[in-house]
Amino acid sequence: MKDRKLSKKIREIPIPDYEEDAFLRTLSAAKEADLHPERKRVTKAEFFAGQVHFISKRVWALKLLLTGLLLLGILETELRFDSSAWPLISVTAPILCLVNVNELCHICRPGMREILQTARYSLREQLLVRLLLFGGLDGAVCLAGAFLASGVTAGLFWQAILYFAAPFSVMCAGCMAVLGRCRDENALWYCTAWGGFLVVVINMLRSTSIPVYETDRVFAWGITAALGMAVTIREINRLLKYMGGNYHEINYGTADKTI
Repeated sequence: MKDRKLSKKIREIPIPDYEEDAFLRTLSAAKEADLHPERKRVTKAEFFAGQVHFISKRVWALKLLLTGLLLLGILETELRFDSSAWPLISVTAPILCLVNVNELCHICRPGMREILQTARYSLREQLLVRLLLFGGLDGAVCLAGAFLASGVTAGLFWQAILYFAAPFSVMCAGCMAVLGRCRDENALWYCTAWGGFLVVVINMLRSTSIPVYETDRVFAWGITAALGMAVTIREINRLLKYMGGNYHEINYGTADKTI
């Protein structure tokens, strides 16, 4: 009964006659239209700039707050060589890195990963953009902090950079290793635990009689920074390979694959 009533209603709907001339005019107008969809695609430069807007505002706020506290803390020490500026730089570095990891964990989680893989640019490229942005910004913070803490003294400037780079690179190495092996929501907690461990170790070394911030210990800081950066680069390459997205998953597998 319902099907008959529906058929009757459909037959009562007026259908205009087919006009072949109107169809041909539409085709002619479409041919004359200067449409180039390939020119409307997002370029790599636009993609890079656009990714800034997708990073959480909380991440930018935390990075700005930490940077301000670091610079204010250095200024409060009155730029004295024997002040607490060195430990302040060393402690701030892992925390800055942890703020970055919060954003990386957000885009690497399973629910978000499937959404991002439908975009034109792969998840690997989106992850790389964030790594470049965070690396550049944290490098600028390192230079600014070292410039203030060293009192514009060349030797102390490079020394201050090492005090930032060593804990920062070790923190990055641990977090990249976690992200490359842990895909669930616990990844951020593991990275937080690693950062807390580094902060505690730095404070313990400072409170002991070991002169970790003496000039003759700079070589050890440099070795630590070099090893940390080497491990970080290795882990980032591994993570990017398994975050390859649609193009790379045939060769390397998806991000769910166990590394």
